[in-house]
Amino acid sequence: MAVNIPESLLNLEANCGVFALWMLFQHHGIEINIAELIQATQHDEEHGTFTIALAVALKNFGFDVSFYTDPDPDIDDSERLTYQQAQALNIPIHSALSYLEIQTAIENGKMAIVAYDTLDGVGNQSLVYSIDKQDICFFDSFEPMPAALFEQQRAAEGICRQVILIDDQHIQPMQSVKVS
Repeated sequence: MAVNIPESLLNLEANCGVFALWMLFQHHGIEINIAELIQATQHDEEHGTFTIALAVALKNFGFDVSFYTDPDPDIDDSERLTYQQAQALNIPIHSALSYLEIQTAIENGKMAIVAYDTLDGVGNQSLVYSIDKQDICFFDSFEPMPAALFEQQRAAEGICRQVILIDDQHIQPMQSVKVS
């Protein structure tokens, strides 16, 4: 799929979470304003966005989502407020998923955004393109990541194994809608 990434997204510091949502919308042929995504995800230029904030944004945009996480020993005050928003929106919050559970969910028609540490030691969120026993591939990378390396990077210090599962079967693919 060839996409023209908006300059405002390319130039956004710590843009991985916003990019993951933008790619999900692109996957469905839905146009969305980057400024609206930034606001909806509670993005911060220095720290990016919390994974739970991505789940809240998706729910507010009408997607059916579930959130999975390890216990987080270091919840920021603004993140705590976002967890309260998630609870008010009835977003299910469950224990972290294993690699196999993520693979099974995707094979059963779900889409997933995963949190992990890049090889450069930077927390990252990516929309999963494909997954099998050997590799996981992301919409924001041309290189597959070996499953063992992904598991290592999602267990890095300071990273909670967080996943958003998205049931997007109610979305009409390639229906171009301007969300404003």
